[in-house]
Amino acid sequence: MRIVSDIMTRNVKTLGTGSTLRDAEELMREHHVRHIPVVSDTGAIKGVLSQKEFLREAFRITDKFGAHHLQDYLAKTPVLDCLDREVETLPADTPLKTTGERLRAEKEGCLLIADDAGNLLGIVTSQDFVRLALDLLD
Repeated sequence: MRIVSDIMTRNVKTLGTGSTLRDAEELMREHHVRHIPVVSDTGAIKGVLSQKEFLREAFRITDKFGAHHLQDYLAKTPVLDCLDREVETLPADTPLKTTGERLRAEKEGCLLIADDAGNLLGIVTSQDFVRLALDLLD
């Protein structure tokens, strides 16, 4: 039986609790990711910032202060103010079928994989399942 650790990304791009939305923008652009876990110094998951949440806040800033002030406000806005803190995690030994069902049911683009202490081990996205499907079709 295949488990989520077979397909998850282990070297996850993360942000710390002191990061700003400007840091998130740079990380998303540089690494072409749409979901960024935010972790404490000890690796404990504090939440996840999705591209959707980032864009919502960027549009709010632009609407309120104008596009010419966007970068200034992104640099001042703590990532902790914008992320989804109600993140459920899965253990690394979760069967892939269960993981896929959860991803589809929650209509989220990613699920975080954590150890028993709540520390981040990896991330699995809908793209990981597309890649798996394509591998199985070969």
